This record gives sequence, C-alpha cells and structure tokens, in this order.
Amino acid sequence: MSDHDSHRIAEIHEDLHSHLPPEPALRVKALESLLVEKGMLDPATVDAWIELFTEEIGPKRGAAVVARAWTDPGYKARLLADGTAAITELGFEGWAGG
Repeated sequence: MSDHDSHRIAEIHEDLHSHLPPEPALRVKALESLLVEKGMLDPATVDAWIELFTEEIGPKRGAAVVARAWTDPGYKARLLADGTAAITELGFEGWAGG
C-alpha cells in the first residue's frame, strides 16, 4: 500500500503551476532577456511600449469607440458604414490607431 495521497499531490502540482506564467509569456520573457543580455534591447524601451499600449493604444481606445457608439446613434451608423472614418473622428488614426 502506498503512503501518498494522489489527490494531495495533484493539488500541490496544480498550485505550483498556477504561479508560472503561461507558455507564451515564458517565451517572450526568455526572448526579452536574451536580447537585453546581447545589448540589442533596452528594458526601459519594452516598459515604455507596454505602458503606451495599456494606457493609450489598447483597450481604452476600443472602449471609447464602443461607448460613443452606445450613446450616439449617428456615430454608430457612421462606425458601421465606415469604421476607419468613424474612428478617425475620435482622433485615433494611423498605425494601430496611434
């Protein structure tokens, strides 16, 4: 008879893995570390891009477009007819809406 509790071992295994980032995040971090180590990338630049995306380019812009469409039927019609032009009305134009 075995002295181990298979359910407890499974819980420990799950707990250990819950603290690891998902595989793509591990690959990105490894690539970033390698590029920094070789002097090809400044970590501050990566941080600046992440901040720009999360604070300026990313979901906040999409949320602004959706909120405007919900509250302004005319804007919603323009958005559905020509999304690029309607988004430009909000000042979001160019590459990645930036």
